[in-house]
Amino acid sequence: MSREYGGRVADTKTSRHSWLRITSGLVGLILTLPVLAWSVAAILPSHNALTFISSVLVGSLAVPALVIAVIAFVLALLGRGGLRVVAVVFSVMALIVPVAATATTAWITDRAGGRINVVSAAAVSSMSDHPDETVRYGSGPDETAQIYRAHNHNAPVLVDIHGGGWSTDATMPATLRWFSDHGWLVIRPSYTLATQGHPTWNTAPKQVACAWAWSLSHVKELGGDPSQVSIMGDSAGGGMAINLAYGAASGKLKSSCGSIRAPKSVLALYPTVDVGTVESVTTLSAGNAAKMYIGGTPKQFPDRYRAVNSSTWITPQAPPTMVIQGNHDTFVPPSSVRKFVNRARQAGVRVDHVQLPMLNHAFDSQARNSLGFQVVTSLGQRFLTDH
Repeated sequence: MSREYGGRVADTKTSRHSWLRITSGLVGLILTLPVLAWSVAAILPSHNALTFISSVLVGSLAVPALVIAVIAFVLALLGRGGLRVVAVVFSVMALIVPVAATATTAWITDRAGGRINVVSAAAVSSMSDHPDETVRYGSGPDETAQIYRAHNHNAPVLVDIHGGGWSTDATMPATLRWFSDHGWLVIRPSYTLATQGHPTWNTAPKQVACAWAWSLSHVKELGGDPSQVSIMGDSAGGGMAINLAYGAASGKLKSSCGSIRAPKSVLALYPTVDVGTVESVTTLSAGNAAKMYIGGTPKQFPDRYRAVNSSTWITPQAPPTMVIQGNHDTFVPPSSVRKFVNRARQAGVRVDHVQLPMLNHAFDSQARNSLGFQVVTSLGQRFLTDH
């Protein structure tokens, strides 16, 4: 009787152990599948909203996805039988994109002089934040500027020109708050957005120039250092920031709002330096945004497209420039940015060009502490401080 009882106990333990291993394998597989699905969508051509959003989120989700995939892999190893094999294979496949994105982004950022903290990137948080105040730089209804004040007096100044395809206001307030928390006075002007039948290719750059002139004349009263004023822009705003900086440096750009001078340096994030190439992009109506901004196609208005092309404004007197782009960009053809950088360098402009192979457009705009966020803040801080 005792031997039979002992056998039953042993059978019960074995059965329980088997169920634990099966459960472990199932949990590992369940954790793996969404990461794998996202990874596949992220590396596919961004021809629809799903693949575009998935690839944009690489800059935010790579490290959290890596952590989940590692946990899934460990659980898969604890599984049994065919379930274990399937779970292990899928979890290994799910690791590929997160590992590659994290490793390449960290390595390239390190080579460019920045630093990625992978541990903090695993705990991304909201990008929401609010400016300290909003002021007027002009009399128009759209001519306002958000102010993010620095804690220190006589702070270096960063004027940020927002993106959004000229027709929307793409916000990234946590990035601006980060700069203000690290000693920068940040001024973020608005400008009139393009709508169907109301192009702003001529008015928006004039408003940006007006905001720049206003910023230069009000820096001191806002607590900034008038001799340390730089400019930053992302996407459509990146192109306008470059045009303003280079136009001011060459003396060709004037403003009715006051005297202007070139910024100390330029930080351009995935900038739209050639609106004509964007007009040819059909994915997610990117080309329509360019046509709405200009008022038509390059064939209809070649002079307008030439006027907003950043290569038109290249001058040897241009300030030092850093361009950060994702080479998986859906909206801004990476080749157009490389072409601009090469032309600027040939003209004698100091351009630091950082290319991130697995990141898409707006890779920095999703979450605080993410890979993309750290790329912009660490490289931006280093570059703007050094120049």
